Amino acid sequence: MKSRAAAVFLRRRGGLAMTRMVAAAITRQDPARSRHSQSRWASSRPMPSLKQMTGGELIHSLLLKAGVKQVFGYSGGAVLPLVDAFVDSPIQWYTSSHEQCAGHSAAGAAKATGDVGVCIVTSGPGLTNLVTPLYDAMTDGVPLLVLSGQVPTGAMGTDAFQECPATEITQPCTKWNFVVHQYHQIPWAIAEALRIARSGRPGPVHVDLPKDVLSLKAIVPQIEESAAPVGVRDAPPMLELPQLEEAARLINGAKKPILYVGQGASDCPELVRELAHRSRIPVTTTCHGMGIFDENDPLSLHMLGMHGAAYANFAIQEADLIVAVGSRFDDRTTGAMTKYAPVARAAAQDGTGGIIHMDIRRESFGKVVDPTVSLWGDCKHSLQALFPLIADGAGNADRDAWLNQCNEWKSEHKFAYAKPMDGKIKTQQVLECLNEVLVDRKLDNWTMATGVGNHQMMSCQFVRWTRPRTFITSGSLGVMGAGLPYAIGVKVAKPDDTVILVDGDGSFGMTNMDLQTVARYQIPVKMMVMNDARQQMVWVWQKLFFNSRFLSVTNPTNPDFVKLAEAYGIKALSCDNESDMRKTMEEMMDCKGPVLVDWKVVPDICLPMVAPGKGLDEMMLLKDRAGLLGEDDAEKIEFEGLAPS
Repeated sequence: MKSRAAAVFLRRRGGLAMTRMVAAAITRQDPARSRHSQSRWASSRPMPSLKQMTGGELIHSLLLKAGVKQVFGYSGGAVLPLVDAFVDSPIQWYTSSHEQCAGHSAAGAAKATGDVGVCIVTSGPGLTNLVTPLYDAMTDGVPLLVLSGQVPTGAMGTDAFQECPATEITQPCTKWNFVVHQYHQIPWAIAEALRIARSGRPGPVHVDLPKDVLSLKAIVPQIEESAAPVGVRDAPPMLELPQLEEAARLINGAKKPILYVGQGASDCPELVRELAHRSRIPVTTTCHGMGIFDENDPLSLHMLGMHGAAYANFAIQEADLIVAVGSRFDDRTTGAMTKYAPVARAAAQDGTGGIIHMDIRRESFGKVVDPTVSLWGDCKHSLQALFPLIADGAGNADRDAWLNQCNEWKSEHKFAYAKPMDGKIKTQQVLECLNEVLVDRKLDNWTMATGVGNHQMMSCQFVRWTRPRTFITSGSLGVMGAGLPYAIGVKVAKPDDTVILVDGDGSFGMTNMDLQTVARYQIPVKMMVMNDARQQMVWVWQKLFFNSRFLSVTNPTNPDFVKLAEAYGIKALSCDNESDMRKTMEEMMDCKGPVLVDWKVVPDICLPMVAPGKGLDEMMLLKDRAGLLGEDDAEKIEFEGLAPS
């Protein structure tokens, strides 16, 4: 009777295919059938086990079966029936200090692992506080599942306490969102959310959960409880052989090719390496792509773009063939589009080169750059299919000359800075020291999270990256304050990694309340605050583009970061001079628990720099520093047009 009652309950409450299938599995007996028929069915097909569960408990069970190991969140009235299901759960619950921090921590875990990060918040302001993490995940391609509480269905649309039009708000910043109006929709909604978050280019999804649906109890068949299979995603596009053959022809015939690699290749670093070595092609990456190709490899040209390596930018502009692998031609990597890749574009006209674009999203093709050849598919599959068609580049005189030219640029335009003369330190020095310590200790399993600003770009420049998914940052949206919650999420998801936060004082000031999360769970992250008491990158823009009219770019009332950390019971150090720098770095690395170091650094300009309206090869270099800052009686360099955004 219970089985039939459960089936009737489910049938009455909806019409989804999955529910009908489950109900049918429970009530296959036709009342008109003979008792013998019923007995034979019962003996041959065991009845599914049943369990009474609230909506919140069902969601918890689905997440557990989907392989979720941790969630980040903040409680509130509308979401309590879901929060309650995590009491004594094998899924670890982490309470962040703010919903925005919870969203960034879930995204940090996802960025570092490639798995779906999960964030749970309440209705109203709980959800609105997640707009920034959601859009950050959208623009950076991060698989993030947000579950938000909502007022009961009967109160929706009445301006009830802590009600907001949640899915209307999140629609522009998610791949997909859904309001669960009825209990029977829960298994489908969770499975669909996980599928969409993982499929194609990953991204954020949002499921809104009214309180009455979360609280409702129902008898659930085990088949329904298990409806969120692990790892399910859409099949990737099928590759087209003519496109592959044309791409191979261009690669084999190019005299000056370059691989331009983005995070879409994070799951196939070995294939990128094999292609580069077989064809003897230099490799440059986006900031999210750093580490996909070992930067210690002689073929590496490191990161390109606005603050990238001068030699990478020169190579892009001089290459006759650009092979873009899982990258999307972000404006920070192209400079002025009218001046982008002139040699490759000319080669495309005569059929000897051009731009090959590999991407999982068809809509990426032509969005910024019109490719000569577009390979629509998973980068891993594209590279696997392409590799047998690629000729060995050994003994190719054109490639020899091209690599020699790239090496000359690397030798002439190394990352560098003007060192202070009074023993003080700059961010670049501290990061050089960190890199030396990581190398000397032979640490392979480390990951860095950053905020946004000079410290972020200087981390790209002065640390060498050897593994994918180890530079965790807000690339497209540029969210100041994301660094600390990112670091928390990374350490939770990758407990065996040494996790280092490199932050600026401005970024750190936006979310340093998440120190309480570090302290509450004793999360052993190593926090480095590059404290120059400024938002230095924007300060430089005001100096160059607004005639030194400075406003809203200094932080004269920063707290004592050492005392702030100690107030939470976290060990803290401080360093402001070169003689103590290595010793302080070693002490930080030796610390077993969480530790913060206040690095009191001298402000500086981040060079190279491609100004707005300029081509990648029209960079401001270290030799231009004095003219940019008006120092040492140098002739002042004037800027026109718009400042960077």
